[in-house]
Amino acid sequence: MVTKGPITLGIDIGGTKLKAIALSPHNEILKELSLPSQADQGPDFVRKAVQEAVHIFQDAGIKFTGIGIGCAGSVDHHAGIVRNSPNFAHWSNVPLRDWIQGDFKVPVAVENDAKCAVYSEWKVGAGKGCKNLVLLTLGTGIGGGLILDGRLFRGATGTAGELGHLSIHTQGIPCPCGNQGCFERYCSATAVKNQAKGVSPKDVFSKASIVPEYKKIIEEFIFNFQVALVGIANTFDPEIILLGGAVTDGLSIYLDKISEHVKSHAFPAVGANLSIKTTQFKNLSGSLGAALLVKEYL
Repeated sequence: MVTKGPITLGIDIGGTKLKAIALSPHNEILKELSLPSQADQGPDFVRKAVQEAVHIFQDAGIKFTGIGIGCAGSVDHHAGIVRNSPNFAHWSNVPLRDWIQGDFKVPVAVENDAKCAVYSEWKVGAGKGCKNLVLLTLGTGIGGGLILDGRLFRGATGTAGELGHLSIHTQGIPCPCGNQGCFERYCSATAVKNQAKGVSPKDVFSKASIVPEYKKIIEEFIFNFQVALVGIANTFDPEIILLGGAVTDGLSIYLDKISEHVKSHAFPAVGANLSIKTTQFKNLSGSLGAALLVKEYL
């Protein structure tokens, strides 16, 4: 494969799946793949999953100059360390960048997965041209990414944007983060599956019109989702809130209703300026953002 300029790999490590792409110098996706992330088995298993993904690209003849990795949880992007991840097993100060750099001898960037997702949508996707943008990834948990005043916002420790851990019910369901009533305990794929006694969110959303139990679950989901979005809108005053992740497909038919509620219940100036949309790159937003971010290191 002959190209001019750097080809980078982007790897998005989620609670259940690892999604990866090879990105051309012109930001075209050359190849994509998905593998089990094995995050519930611990960091060493995730490292093996990353190795497997990279080897697939190598076997396809793709010569890359850098690897970007997006990972759920608290990430120190300067040191390339994943401090912890509430939905991953046995993660504590994992030196992910050093591991993968040692494995493949190329520059490696490590960032929170939702920050990667918002970066891609801001640079080349549904949020292009916006100066203030919030993105929510609705998967195993709920991640958040922020573009504020025209830059990726990381906060003092790199942890800004953990919007899934906003408490919307102060005496609510305990969360692995140590808090109670976190947003993601009510509106993530895990939350829906738990309420539906193991039924997949896809089936719950698709059958809500014919199964009364599922209808009730979705009604409660939307109520909690709207509560969280009003608070997020009032806090950050974004031009746009983007929704991505596996749950978004089922949620899309309710998007007009959700948008109308949030716009009418937010501060008037905030609501008048706000749009709520799904991401352009869907489940590839995170891996695309990781591949774009590592270009800054080359």
